[in-house]
Amino acid sequence: MVTPLPFNTSFATLEDMIAMIESNYSNSLCFILVEENTQKNCMPHVTALESLFAVPSSLRNAKIIEIPEGGKHKNLETFAKVIEQLSVNNADRNSLLINLGGGMICDIGGFAAACYKRGIDFINIPTSLLAMVDAAHGGKTGIDFNNLRNQIGVFAPAKMVVVDVIFLKTLPEDQVLSGFAEMVKMALITSDDFWTAIKHAELDKVESLEPLVIEAIQKKMQIVEEDPTEKRIRKILNFGHTFGHAFETLALENDTQLNHGYAVAMGMLCELWLSEKMLNFDTAKRHGITEFILSKYPKFPIQSEDFERLFAILLHDKKNSTNEIKPILLEKIGGPRYDLICSKELCFEALQAYSIL
Repeated sequence: MVTPLPFNTSFATLEDMIAMIESNYSNSLCFILVEENTQKNCMPHVTALESLFAVPSSLRNAKIIEIPEGGKHKNLETFAKVIEQLSVNNADRNSLLINLGGGMICDIGGFAAACYKRGIDFINIPTSLLAMVDAAHGGKTGIDFNNLRNQIGVFAPAKMVVVDVIFLKTLPEDQVLSGFAEMVKMALITSDDFWTAIKHAELDKVESLEPLVIEAIQKKMQIVEEDPTEKRIRKILNFGHTFGHAFETLALENDTQLNHGYAVAMGMLCELWLSEKMLNFDTAKRHGITEFILSKYPKFPIQSEDFERLFAILLHDKKNSTNEIKPILLEKIGGPRYDLICSKELCFEALQAYSIL
């Protein structure tokens, strides 16, 4: 198996991928994991490589594994289907799995690769903005369980992450916005300068997003390299996710569609309110950020009768210990804090403040 690339050099081009497969997997069985949309809209970009480069036969003859579309399928049943397809097609320890798709594909494909025969190599080709700036990088893999986000998984870094903004042209507006929320998050936890750049991003011009995407990836990987298994500083990457994941779970329980990025955006509103309450985050800046987020994302509606259920979901957040809620909060833009305990009373107040925005 090829030695993993350093975290901070893990994003590459399609041409880099071809060279890597030629060097390390030319005699291996290759598999490409897709769902319906990426099979239809993104596979043509991969198959077109044959007219541009000398593509290794292992890639030309790769077997396609297609799974159902949508986050609700990021579960044990779909995971088992991927494992079954690897097995019936005789994948061995030297095989390569290429995950072509958004965050769900990268998460479940990485987890399947990490588990199959105690681990085969995998490459991520993120095709959504959300996956490009978040899910494809950093080695987090996993699936949901009982409607709770990422309850089963392992840390397993991809051998390579291919980032090409051409795939963004295949996305509808809501998917671009979903990924953009993770870029907003990255800006708020890292620097005022990046936040200023993000506020002026032109989301309808995907090519112009490339430098911002690269900067977001680089900032994330600097954090991941310092703390690969999320024991300390890497926890800050979960800003907006404690409350955001709770909103996602509530939406699933109510059979309502809520994109991950939209949920994170709403989660940031709650955690910014807590930041002002607990860490004296600047009120005017919180209002400005809140206005910016609400100008782009529809608010996920909640009622006071949802608060108890949301709190019960919050207790399952992975950052918690001994039933204490520990959201990521900000002292200032670029000044995140982790491992702070938030009481049930404050959680309810945050939800109340959010509900009347």
